[in-house]
Amino acid sequence: MVNVYEKLQAVEFDKLPKSIQGVYLAPPVISVPIEPDGDGFKLLNPGELDRPAPQALVPKLGIKSWRDSGRLGVIYEGMNMRKMAEKLLKHPTKPQCLAARAWTETKSPLRLHLSPYVDFSEVSEVRFLADQKQCRRISACLRGSSATGLSAALPQLASFAANIAAPFAAA
Repeated sequence: MVNVYEKLQAVEFDKLPKSIQGVYLAPPVISVPIEPDGDGFKLLNPGELDRPAPQALVPKLGIKSWRDSGRLGVIYEGMNMRKMAEKLLKHPTKPQCLAARAWTETKSPLRLHLSPYVDFSEVSEVRFLADQKQCRRISACLRGSSATGLSAALPQLASFAANIAAPFAAA
């Protein structure tokens, strides 16, 4: 039987099926190893990020961003990535710490992932859950002008989600 830690580890970007990686809106462009440090985390090789950000980047501690805290923790273009990452890693959110246990308690490598920033202020989101039997919509977040066309797009979105999730659900 698959345990909760294995399920969490399975949704880290590099563990996802290629079909899902291929449609990822903003895949990580930089991933660096981190480790626990007191109540937070630290970079294993700080020099890897000791340079200006090539573009605005959104960090994720493993599979969780800083969005839970009401801020994304964006590392803006030109900012020193190491300095910003170190500040963020010192103050992980409670959900980040809980999710990170899937890596720390199994002694698996944990990474900080940096993905290109995408402005979602006008983008509605729909989440689907797929298993061997079905692919169903579980939530939606309506934003800006895209919210008015979401109902009409739901059948195509559901079909798209089912198609890309099929190899993942069969695993």
